[in-house]
Amino acid sequence: MSITVDALTPELGRSSTRLASDAEVLDRVHRTLGPVDVVAAHDGAHKVSRVLQVVTRGEERAVVKWHRDALPHRREDTALHHHTPALSGDAPRLVLSDPALRLVVVSHVLGEQAAGTELEHDEAVHARAGELLRRLHDSTPPIRHERFGRIIAADFERWSTLADDLWGERGAEERHAARQHVAAALDLGALDHVPAHRQLHPRHWVVDPGGRVRFVDFAAFEFEPWSADLLWLEYGAWRDAPALRAAFLHGYGRVPSERDELVLGAVAAVRGLELLVRGERRGHAAERMLGRSILDRLLGTALF
Repeated sequence: MSITVDALTPELGRSSTRLASDAEVLDRVHRTLGPVDVVAAHDGAHKVSRVLQVVTRGEERAVVKWHRDALPHRREDTALHHHTPALSGDAPRLVLSDPALRLVVVSHVLGEQAAGTELEHDEAVHARAGELLRRLHDSTPPIRHERFGRIIAADFERWSTLADDLWGERGAEERHAARQHVAAALDLGALDHVPAHRQLHPRHWVVDPGGRVRFVDFAAFEFEPWSADLLWLEYGAWRDAPALRAAFLHGYGRVPSERDELVLGAVAAVRGLELLVRGERRGHAAERMLGRSILDRLLGTALF
């Protein structure tokens, strides 16, 4: 069973700015790239972002992406400016960033999205993705601090309060069990934080005909402990495929320690509960099912 989720918003129910129109964005793009033709378009999840694929008169392809909110734009801008250059041609190249429109324009990445294809289950692809993630994590020296436990505990309690408002005592025992995974992170002390993709799954891997892997979509980028970047693989593509996990970690060159596993468990507890709450409040069954799947596996209540 494979799971994916789009970049998580930092807060639920907060006020947001307006998503710019296609006309506004294309006017800005034309001033940089000249006239372009739109060859494909789609909305992001919950219509909080929009993506156009365009071709210039010189037949160069580019991807135009803009966000409703400032935070994902700022994350993507930071990643593309300061960290993905270390990946050379294995990530999109930043062409234009416009904070006013919350817009980035990046080069087109050659290849096929791995999700939903046999590439998603290819050990060689996972090994190459592990190598690429290590390059991203090593793109700048880590930042070491003790705030991870406090931050993730506060995040969990925020979602737990919203869960209490929704369901009362129903599910309280499960939330208490999940809270133990978060509490364990409070005792970890200082941790190295690296530049993390935070939405790393085959949906954001592009594989060319030669098997070269590239990463796309850095809208969730933040500094995190390295094992936090394993979340969507551990609870997705690797769920029933330990060989894929082993291949990826071999490519990465590191196996999670006990402390790393505690970090991953705390992140899973928060993200699982967040998805349950968001899915319930927004009426999105897929989010609810995803949150349910994560918590079931974390707490050992799944049937498989």
